[in-house]
Amino acid sequence: MMRECRSNVSPLNANMYTAHRRTDRVMYARNQQYKYSKEPVTGGQPITVEQAKALRLTVFGACDTPPRGEWLRTGFVFRDPEKELSYGLRARRNGTRGMQTAIQGYILKNLLFTNTNNSCTMRPSKQQQLEALCKSITEILWKIGENEKVIVCLPQEKSYVPHSLNYFQDNVTEKLHLFELTNIQDLEIFLKRYLHLFQDDPGPGSLLLLYSSVLTRGLSKIVSDLMDEKVYLISSAEEGSICIVTLMLTGRATPNLHNGIVNIGDEQHYAIPHYGILARSEVGLLVHYEETSTPVQVTQIPGSRLKTPSYPIWITCAKGHYGILFNTNRELLRNHLAERRFPLTHYSCSGSENHATVDTRSHQNEQTRMMKATDDINNTTSLLLLVECLIHTKWEGASVQWTGVTNAVN
Repeated sequence: MMRECRSNVSPLNANMYTAHRRTDRVMYARNQQYKYSKEPVTGGQPITVEQAKALRLTVFGACDTPPRGEWLRTGFVFRDPEKELSYGLRARRNGTRGMQTAIQGYILKNLLFTNTNNSCTMRPSKQQQLEALCKSITEILWKIGENEKVIVCLPQEKSYVPHSLNYFQDNVTEKLHLFELTNIQDLEIFLKRYLHLFQDDPGPGSLLLLYSSVLTRGLSKIVSDLMDEKVYLISSAEEGSICIVTLMLTGRATPNLHNGIVNIGDEQHYAIPHYGILARSEVGLLVHYEETSTPVQVTQIPGSRLKTPSYPIWITCAKGHYGILFNTNRELLRNHLAERRFPLTHYSCSGSENHATVDTRSHQNEQTRMMKATDDINNTTSLLLLVECLIHTKWEGASVQWTGVTNAVN
């Protein structure tokens, strides 16, 4: 059975630029056993000069200088299949790690809770890895597109924007073709066909997903999400902006982590609405800030919609460094009895997995924690202490016992 799907793209932002509709179409086979292959990109709407400049400005803040290089050479790469930590992505410590970790959260969701055989898959095969990655990208883009429309950016060989004083070529942006998809099944099949472009290493997979997310959300909406026209999406943070993480998790690139909408103002200024997390997130987010003299704003503290997600999976951000906490029992967040004593695993995309047992009935006092911090000063212990702080933002005062570590061998 074959189904037609339009491969052209409609105007992305009528105020900024227009794109001509094309009449060419691509036929997508409705075959659930579709094999992952390396097909050349065909069809789509070539990017215009105006689109390329607007995209680079919104994402990188400039189009006349080179973009941050890690976005041009970081793909989504798994560890070797059917081995320890084969569920995990390899992610270098650079500006793409925040987004890579967010994708890892969805990969775990698909491997642990939504795979077809209803069993946890912690040592997935190559096919299971590819399926989890494809489903994760599909779900993220479909959420960003508000379950209506997604725009996927894929590169071809021809450059449509010349190098000039006003535009510095990066060998990706100026070669993009844009594809509009309005059906989630067609989107998943389309991504299967071109998944290799997101996996190439070195390759621009991270940038392709970020560009697709930004155009799917809409450039003007991204600027509105950031709440400052002078701010762009990619910040100077070592492992990436929290706004990229919230874009992947919630569909909106908001810096605000509180529930709902908070109006902030004073007697001299009108109250301005700060949009936070508008619905319960499937994958959660826990944040621990560095201790400074400047108090953390209430809008920067994750609310319950991030702390208590639909699945027991949390992206963690401790002093700007990203990781992921998860539990394999879906009932953990459904039954308060399951939260009395339970295991948690912390995975870092650099290739380590630390195992802990959390007991909410036994409380560890602050003096004990400070003694541990004083006695143990190696890097591993410092990391675990930060992870404990993150755990305590969700389960305040709970006892945390570290029970072991698994390191990747590949």
